[in-house]
Amino acid sequence: MKDLDLPLTPDFDPWPITAEITEAVVLADGNLRLIWSDATSATYHRLLLAENSTDPETLHQLSRETVLSPLDFPEWLAITEAYTLPSGALALSFSDGIARGPYHPGWLHAHGFTDQPTAAPAPILWRAEDQPDPPSFDGPEALKDPSTFHAWLCALRDYGVACLRNLPNRDGLLEEVLDKIGTIRLTNFGRMFALEIQDDPTSNAYTSHALPPHMDLCTRECPPGLQFLFCRANTTTGGAGLYTDAYRVAEDIRAQDPDLFATLCEVEWSYNNRAKGTSYKASGPMVNLDASGQITSVRYETWLLAPLVADLETQERAYTAYRAFAAHAADPRYCMEVRYEAGDLFAFDNRRALHGRSAYDAAGGARFIEGVYSDRDDLHSAIRVLERAL
Repeated sequence: MKDLDLPLTPDFDPWPITAEITEAVVLADGNLRLIWSDATSATYHRLLLAENSTDPETLHQLSRETVLSPLDFPEWLAITEAYTLPSGALALSFSDGIARGPYHPGWLHAHGFTDQPTAAPAPILWRAEDQPDPPSFDGPEALKDPSTFHAWLCALRDYGVACLRNLPNRDGLLEEVLDKIGTIRLTNFGRMFALEIQDDPTSNAYTSHALPPHMDLCTRECPPGLQFLFCRANTTTGGAGLYTDAYRVAEDIRAQDPDLFATLCEVEWSYNNRAKGTSYKASGPMVNLDASGQITSVRYETWLLAPLVADLETQERAYTAYRAFAAHAADPRYCMEVRYEAGDLFAFDNRRALHGRSAYDAAGGARFIEGVYSDRDDLHSAIRVLERAL
């Protein structure tokens, strides 16, 4: 594949050229079919190609954003001619007399419709026996080496939990790490919170009690996608961290009892944060699926569950499924148990990796854990931007 004079793409992502265009066929309806050297064939709608043209009249050359609206293209617009350039890029002519493009072959190959569905990368599911410890990386190395930082972020994406170790005890370090990923999400707990005992706690987290596996802020319409806990000191007895892969739990229930799993996906529970100064409420099923049936998130927190107002038959099904999920989530076979050591930064997917802790003796030492929330969008963006550079 020649690489001279390759055009821009309508974004900043790298699109590797893995195949050449061997034939460009203008279809009778004015759309396009491309035959590729890897024996694949893909179709492209004429308007998709028109609005993703890289010419300056269509694409802002600096922002890489489209400057036209769909109504700027004639409804009757059709492709009239298609041919490849010496670089391997594609040039098109349209029925309004405008030649558009050229189009980068790597971008075209990635965005064509084929008969083979393209599924999103599946997460790596685990039980404690599979994953007794989280994927862990040296913190100072990750902060200075983009490839190590990228590996940590990918582990967080794939496993739902990942750890940086040996970080220095420094004010502002947690915010420094988050600045390399995206933005901190404000919640009713503030911009940053410290897991410490409060005289008048606004959450069970601000006590020394044991916490069963749960997610945070299921009382919000869209709960935060990520949580980060930075241990700066821990000399107390007890207080082990517990992490459970809720996707693994749900998939096991799906295999064992499809009816129970269907109930987890269908019945909407409500949650209420019950604090004196705030009153957040939200509803949703305990397990959410995408159109292909893959689990995308879990909404589960036992002590914020609001009364389920439904007929008795629905309540019976709901509580049976709820108890089954709770039994699995608390089963030691699923719970990864960790001790928080000074310098550990645990990152986890708040809508996948349930977290909890054993009770601890607050009188027996110091325990200082800082926390912040962020979102999955920031994680995926950071991974893609690092991959452009790497």
